[in-house]
Amino acid sequence: MKLRISIFALSLLLLAGRASFGAKYAGDAFSLGAGARGLALGGAVVAGPFDASAPYWNPAGLNSLPGRNIIAMHAEMFGSLLNHDFAAYTRLRGENKLLSAYGIYFYYLGGGGIKITDIDPNTGRPFIVREESHSDIIVSGAIAGRLTEQLDWGLSLKMLYRDLATVTGYGVSADFGALYKPFEYLNFGLTVADLFTGHLAYSNGSSESITPTVKPGILFTDRFKEFRGRLLASGDFKFDGIRQNSQYWMGDISMDVHFGAEISYLEMVFLRAGSDMGRFTGGVGAEIKRVRFDAAYLNDSEFDETIRLSLGYSF
Repeated sequence: MKLRISIFALSLLLLAGRASFGAKYAGDAFSLGAGARGLALGGAVVAGPFDASAPYWNPAGLNSLPGRNIIAMHAEMFGSLLNHDFAAYTRLRGENKLLSAYGIYFYYLGGGGIKITDIDPNTGRPFIVREESHSDIIVSGAIAGRLTEQLDWGLSLKMLYRDLATVTGYGVSADFGALYKPFEYLNFGLTVADLFTGHLAYSNGSSESITPTVKPGILFTDRFKEFRGRLLASGDFKFDGIRQNSQYWMGDISMDVHFGAEISYLEMVFLRAGSDMGRFTGGVGAEIKRVRFDAAYLNDSEFDETIRLSLGYSF
């Protein structure tokens, strides 16, 4: 019965993806994910499983984490041209409160190598004046609560900063999340990223908006003796009419899909695989005495592979 429910729900998500077919580039740098576990599972963790990166994926997932949790992540992308770092802290105040958990996180994506040029007046040719760094940063605080025993909610407020060497930008945005758990083995999740349309105002007087992204997700869990298996999927619905940067589209609506699978032994050793917008992901993890280590791999044929490492602790 549980298997039939899972297959049915996953099929609905696939069919929804085929019925829709860009992305607003202003928000792309903020959408690369957080935590090695999430990457190894194809970024499909809207409905779980959650670790301390939950306020990034779905703030309602804060209620799924016992006690206090911290996580730190590092990755080098595109042949080490970009550094991607993430750190978060979460705390559960009480399982059955309207305001039951909170968390904070820091997200960084940046690197060097931006060449600032000028024109030589004698030769008319460009020359390099200096090299500058660039960065995209989120500082966020999140809260979560429980409406019923089966329904959780969450909200995160995000402060955005962008440094493009010659111009800087500041902005604010918010994510809303919900998590519905009708059965012990089945979760439905929903995140609306940039709920109120994220806005970046630049130092040169220009501005840019980040349109909302609706992310439904599903998680199915089953046990067999000492083993636990998880299947998960999610979709990113966008409404900005850019087709070339998406998997499926119809008019101004586009969708990218994410899938993941995880098997664990005694919830201590983990093996993972997934698909992030059609790109293979995989990884491993281990948890010993409340210390968690995760490693993930992303294959990208157009750029370069990514290795992402995370270290977490629960107390």
